[in-house]
Amino acid sequence: MSTSQPQTNCYPLEHRAMIFRRVFFMFHHIRSKLKRKAIRTMAESMDIRGVCKPGYPGFLYVEGEDSSIRLYVKEIKRMKWQSVEVRRNVQETTPDDVCKNKSCKKETGRLGGPFTVIEVDTSEEMSKILRAAGLGEFLRKAMTGSHD
Repeated sequence: MSTSQPQTNCYPLEHRAMIFRRVFFMFHHIRSKLKRKAIRTMAESMDIRGVCKPGYPGFLYVEGEDSSIRLYVKEIKRMKWQSVEVRRNVQETTPDDVCKNKSCKKETGRLGGPFTVIEVDTSEEMSKILRAAGLGEFLRKAMTGSHD
């Protein structure tokens, strides 16, 4: 009689692939300092990175773990806005080998740096950041309403 245990597909959490999501919002405007602070602090508490262009119109790009982004989107939509639209919402799965250590959240995504949403003054500045992160095509599709 064998004493070995049957193999399963259960791996420690740090060895599982991560479902990752990126979302691009367009707002009529983002002016309120309280909303701008909420955009940033919610991202920080949920391990999300992003870029926000306040003003008229307002734009917000965020990326992070799928469950965190879904909750973030829900909270953003719950706020009172003249108009808010999710222009692009893309999910991907990170390969297992990317998530072999506990810093998986820090290693995924295109934006570097701390978990927060940075503010920029112009759409051009936001575009440069996203293009430099390899998100030019994502941005183009978000702005034109193209679908995959």
